[in-house]
Amino acid sequence: MIDYLEVFAVICGIMYLILLSKVIRWGWIFGIMSAALYAYICFNVSLYFQSILQCIYVFAGLWGFWSWSELKEPSETGTYHLPIKENIIVFFGAFICAILAYYLLSYTDQKSVLIDSFVSVFSLLATLLTIFRLIENWYYWWVINLLAIVLFYQQNLKATVFLYAVYLALSIYGYLEWRKKLVRN
Repeated sequence: MIDYLEVFAVICGIMYLILLSKVIRWGWIFGIMSAALYAYICFNVSLYFQSILQCIYVFAGLWGFWSWSELKEPSETGTYHLPIKENIIVFFGAFICAILAYYLLSYTDQKSVLIDSFVSVFSLLATLLTIFRLIENWYYWWVINLLAIVLFYQQNLKATVFLYAVYLALSIYGYLEWRKKLVRN
């Protein structure tokens, strides 16, 4: 049964990223469905932090859907840059949180603790950047997707490995699309 759920979660995940690449708010609904399914899937393969992350994604998806509700016209779908100083602060804050998560998870039977800690923490950061339509989110997604491919390969979740390979390609596409909509100050 998990195989069918995984395939459906993959389809929803791909739809999510395609729509968000185009700054289309309805993509968040597909993200919510994918995250809810992956919360269950990850828990069943002992990726507890990923399972928690997926639950957080459900709420982040609701927040994203709500915050993007202001986007009525194509002219309102601008994307923005985060200043370099704030980028550095955000990166190091997330790095410290990932090390802390690694330390805490090392006391559990969690699998692939180091990779999962970094994927999870930086995924939360990238999701926040996405909600605020900050183009830097895509830089993080490139690395996160590569690490997630390794993480899910180790758990033998083949459809999910495929999903993250597609995510990697779509994150490059998303960056190019968002760059076209970048609001210059």
